Order: sequence, then C-alpha cells, then structure tokens
Amino acid sequence: MSPEIKDGALFVADAHENGTNRAFFSKLLHVIKSGEIPTPQLFLMGDMFDLLVGGAKRTHALFKDEIDALEEIAQKVDVFYFEGNHDFNLDGIFSKVKTVSLKKQPLIFENECGLFGLAHGDLGEKFTYRFYTALIRNPFLIALLNLFDRGGLVSNSVLKRLEKKELCVKMEDFENIAARKILSYQKCDFIVEGHYHQNQMFVSKKCTYINLGAFACGGRVYRFDSKTKPYLKSLIFSERESEF
Repeated sequence: MSPEIKDGALFVADAHENGTNRAFFSKLLHVIKSGEIPTPQLFLMGDMFDLLVGGAKRTHALFKDEIDALEEIAQKVDVFYFEGNHDFNLDGIFSKVKTVSLKKQPLIFENECGLFGLAHGDLGEKFTYRFYTALIRNPFLIALLNLFDRGGLVSNSVLKRLEKKELCVKMEDFENIAARKILSYQKCDFIVEGHYHQNQMFVSKKCTYINLGAFACGGRVYRFDSKTKPYLKSLIFSERESEF
C-alpha cells in the first residue's frame, strides 16, 4: 500500500539555498517550525541547497541551521526529502527526515484523487547526464572532496560559481520534455516533479504532469487540496510576511 498525501501538505522544490544571494529557504522553515504555517506533511522535491552532500562534512556545516530546523519539523510532521542533483547521499545527514534517494524515485503516493508519482525530475535524462549523476555520488570522489575541502576551499568555490547561475528561465520546448517524462512513468494518475523550475502542467490521456516552479524564483510553494483541481495550488511565500 502506498503512503498517502494529506490535504494541506506543502510542496517545495529547488530552493537552491546558498547562504548568500539565496538565503530565503531558512525563513520558510522557521515559520513552518513555529506553526505559523501549519501542515501535516512537507515534501521537499530536491535541490533545496546548492551543495549538500552526505560524506562532505563542510557542506553540512554550511547549512547546519536549516538541517536542524528540518529535523525539528520532522518531529511534528512527516518530512519527505527527495534528493536532487545538488543534494544527495542524505541518509547520513538526517535521522528524522525521510530521505528518498534517486534509486527510490519515483516514489508513489496515493490519495482519493489517484496515484501520484513523485520525483526530483532528473530521471530518464541522456547518458551524459546519467554518467554525471553517478560520478558525483561516487564514494571515492566524495572522500576526495572531504579531504581537500579544508576551510571550504572546494565547497566555497563551487557555491560561488553557482551563485551566478540563472535559475528562472522559461524552456520553450518543455511540452516535449513533459511528454517524454509521462511515457517513462508507470501506473500514475499524476506526476509531480521539480528540477526544471517551470511551474507548468500538461494533461495527457495517460496522466497529468505537474512541474513545480522553483522556490528560488519568487518563493513559490504549493499546498495540496484534494477537493480543488489541479490539487496543487501555487502560493507565494513573502520574504517580508509570515503568511501566504
């Protein structure tokens, strides 16, 4: 039996928190932790940080406050953290947060609305990308990163480079990508992914594909409501306000 998505669940994708020009995700966690924004479940759909790697201790220290906040939230509500291509090998970082490795994605959830396949979104990419994702998860490479990252020499350099990356870009051919993704899923009424930052939905005879917008692009968060289609309502979390 698949786990259930509950009404009021929050979905957040691609915050790309880096502690400098994108340091907004921590405030969202604070208001969830305080109960100002109540929710029975929190789904983190990957790339919540620009660089968070299990085994690379320096990256844990950079985001210790956010990690601690997530662990505290997970004592009260179910937190599902889908690893992405910027945050992975998360089991050793969290104890209470339910981490979902790439190998376990898509993870199927159910609701009276149907079956939902949830994933970060980088499944089924081309060989070069699959090779890259396997390489960055290699234990030997991570051990080298940990060894040479004294004082943040490597991690700070990577984060500095990623600061300049443009995250809020509309993909003109995204409908074709969505169609391909739909074909790759099995037995789902709905597919929910992040990764592409598009905030778009496509309906086919097979299922409905929902690509979440990035939290990094204006603070976009989604609340699940089984009574109102398309079930995931897009909301904006304001940096100055503690409510939607």
